[in-house]
Amino acid sequence: MAKKKKEDSDEEEFEEIEEFESQEIESVYPKFETKGEVSAEVSDEILTEEDEELQEDLDFVMEEEEEGPRYKYLDLQIKRGNGKNNYEIFIEGQSHGFLNVFVKHLLNLEAVDLAAYKKTDIEAPKIFLKLKEGYKIKKTLRDGIDSLRDEVVSVQKGFKGLM
Repeated sequence: MAKKKKEDSDEEEFEEIEEFESQEIESVYPKFETKGEVSAEVSDEILTEEDEELQEDLDFVMEEEEEGPRYKYLDLQIKRGNGKNNYEIFIEGQSHGFLNVFVKHLLNLEAVDLAAYKKTDIEAPKIFLKLKEGYKIKKTLRDGIDSLRDEVVSVQKGFKGLM
């Protein structure tokens, strides 16, 4: 038996590779833009009504909103608690974070003797407040909110200074 030379089979493989290399790869794979932009050519004759609406939506440019302070008003209900200077304040839709910081600012006021909060999933968050003799609840709450607002403004200025 005569054995075939390996050279013949190797030459055939190289010929197939050369044929493949001579073909343009671009004909097999589409061209992609480097900037990530997609370009598509669509003639006006093919566009349907849905395509036209889609094109109008894509051409829509969103107007920039005016940057300014965004306020969130608190929904408060104040009820008298057990005792002369005890109050329960219900605040709708607030988190533990806000309640904790607000109670901390209330405790720093001279008018407040005791302040705590309770938040459950069953009822609206409550702040329990006990005032010292001779102080008004509404003025005390305004003072606490002003104190909190001053701290927030000072933190904002500190962050703006970092930029």
